[in-house]
Amino acid sequence: MAELTPQPTSIQSLYSWYSENKLYVNRRYQRKLVWTLTEKQRLIESILKRYPIPAILVAERDGTPGTYEIIDGLQRLHAIVSFIETAFSTLDGKVFGLSHFPTAKSRADEGKFIPSDCDSQLGPKDVTTLLDYTFALTVMRSATEAEVNDVFGRINTYG
Repeated sequence: MAELTPQPTSIQSLYSWYSENKLYVNRRYQRKLVWTLTEKQRLIESILKRYPIPAILVAERDGTPGTYEIIDGLQRLHAIVSFIETAFSTLDGKVFGLSHFPTAKSRADEGKFIPSDCDSQLGPKDVTTLLDYTFALTVMRSATEAEVNDVFGRINTYG
């Protein structure tokens, strides 16, 4: 049986996991990315206002320590990573200030993504607020494929 471990995690840490390929999306059951631009922008606004965001659930499988399969929270994680990589702006037209986050700036410099040429950027205070925001993250450790499938099905159908 899988062990559940609550692990509060900052957006900065989640982005590092993403950039190090430690987050895994199982396309066998994960739905496509369906959030609208407005939904993504509202999530970023909520984070900047330090509003609570639903927990993220990941599974760490036996044999893959330090690699996490996203069970619940894919839309949120994708919106956050996309925002950091300047794929869209806030509701008031500001993109993420890459110069204030060396990890993302390095990825852009390496050609991992093309940064926006928008002049209106979040300042250092808002960048820090976003990067320091802590998610309630729960890790299922030693989860079997059957357990992960069962939990995913329950979350996305009847709770």
